[in-house]
Amino acid sequence: MTHPPHPRVRSGLISLFLALLAVALIGAACAPATLPAPTATSAPTPVIAQPMAPTRPAATLAPAQQGKKIDLPMGVDADGNFYRGDLKAPVKLVEFSDFQ
Repeated sequence: MTHPPHPRVRSGLISLFLALLAVALIGAACAPATLPAPTATSAPTPVIAQPMAPTRPAATLAPAQQGKKIDLPMGVDADGNFYRGDLKAPVKLVEFSDFQ
């Protein structure tokens, strides 16, 4: 003759199962999501035909030139944008930033 399990044992097993289920769900929610593979949406960037001018590394500069400050023109252009360097330079570097 077998006896049914005691009600405290059954409730202990149920609460153990629910605790393990909660841990598994929290772990699954914290796992990193897989990102979709990147897709090509535009034409590739063209390669520049002109080679860039070679630059001298700092180690080849004369000792008098090392650590010397270079004065560049700075200011605000007509559109209200800040600049440093020649406004008529053939290449412009534009920096966008967000302070959050």
